[in-house]
Amino acid sequence: MLNKKTGLIALLVAFAVGDLMAGDFSTLTSYNAGDVLVCFRKPGTIDMVVDAGPITTYTSATPNQRIPITQYTGTQLADVGTNSINWSAFTWLSDNMLFVTEARPSSDLNDPTTPWQAQSSGTQAGTVARMQSIPPGANSEFVNGPGGTPIYAESIATAVVEEDDYSENPNYNHGVPYSTALLGQYGGAFDGKFVGNPENTTASKFITSGKVSRSDFYRMTPTSGYEPGTWLGYFELSTNGAMTYVAYPSAIPVINSVSRSGNINTINYTSGLYGTYTLRGTNKLTAPVSTWPAITTLTSGDTNPHTTTDTTTDNVRFYSITAQ
Repeated sequence: MLNKKTGLIALLVAFAVGDLMAGDFSTLTSYNAGDVLVCFRKPGTIDMVVDAGPITTYTSATPNQRIPITQYTGTQLADVGTNSINWSAFTWLSDNMLFVTEARPSSDLNDPTTPWQAQSSGTQAGTVARMQSIPPGANSEFVNGPGGTPIYAESIATAVVEEDDYSENPNYNHGVPYSTALLGQYGGAFDGKFVGNPENTTASKFITSGKVSRSDFYRMTPTSGYEPGTWLGYFELSTNGAMTYVAYPSAIPVINSVSRSGNINTINYTSGLYGTYTLRGTNKLTAPVSTWPAITTLTSGDTNPHTTTDTTTDNVRFYSITAQ
């Protein structure tokens, strides 16, 4: 669990979300190893496999940067559904390094999970082999419809809606569906090759619940023994079907920008996960920060951007956030 922070936070940082560059499933050679796969599954019916772009997009992001997953459409996800679906995100590198999600309980979305355990390269290679079979399966479903069209017409190059019935299915002349790669004979955890279940499951009334579905994202570097994976951030599925990745979420709030119109200053800040946060302001830097007048109590409990205002006639105004 993240440690609760107490003290002064006075950071002025601006973040930008860059465009994602992704491979696709239109040919067997166009998928890039190391691209993050976001997969959705309605047990026993249908899957969707999404190429969400290179892992470097996620590992090189700045703290609290929010990256929308735009490589699939709402129409596509509607085929799978949003209530009572399973979803996960993962990828691998050539040295058998793994990146895999772990679901947070819906009862406490702000409590990070216990990290997956990294294992030896040889052991993790078993998981890699299961993952590697998924992009060719998506390709098969993308090109084996009438006249070389997708089996499901709404499929696009970066997001393929696919049948999860693999047994004796002639459409799968390469690879397997996501569900087959995940379940195998073991029934989950990439046929028992991985250390746990990478999937999150939405509630039966998820769309109307008003509560997101959130999964932590871990990096597992091969090791000679067992070591905790490294927490990189989390994927978050909203009730409208949109997904966002939050990189290196901070437990502390951050001031992103301040703008002024007339006598009103608008402060944009990123909230923190724990504690009570107070915005303070002054026109005199000589005063101790702890004595700066309190303006307002800020939103807490997430890492989303928020705004608040301060009405002042001061020509110069300094702001800080204190946490306790």
